[in-house]
Amino acid sequence: MSVPAGVRIASAVCWLVGVLTLLAAFAIGVPAIDGGALSYIPLGFGLAAGLMVCAAAMLIRRRRRAGVLLLAVAWALPAAMGLLTTGAARGGQYLLFGALLLTLANWRHLR
Repeated sequence: MSVPAGVRIASAVCWLVGVLTLLAAFAIGVPAIDGGALSYIPLGFGLAAGLMVCAAAMLIRRRRRAGVLLLAVAWALPAAMGLLTTGAARGGQYLLFGALLLTLANWRHLR
């Protein structure tokens, strides 16, 4: 059974967002390390979010709905990071949100 075009596009967008999230985690997280205990949190959360989005892309390509759940958790990680570092929650990244919406648009093709 072939994978519908919408699912392939959603998976490709998730891969792109996952790689960009990993690169952003290194670009933001490595300079933020100053030796304090909380300085590793942005790097850890960014890496976790990037890896989750890449895993979600793989699951979405296999047409699994669990990929959408992983994508939603990765989108919520910036809010958790904000609560731990500054005490204020902030929303997820727009690219992650766009990938989530694109994936939800293809929900009927997932099992």
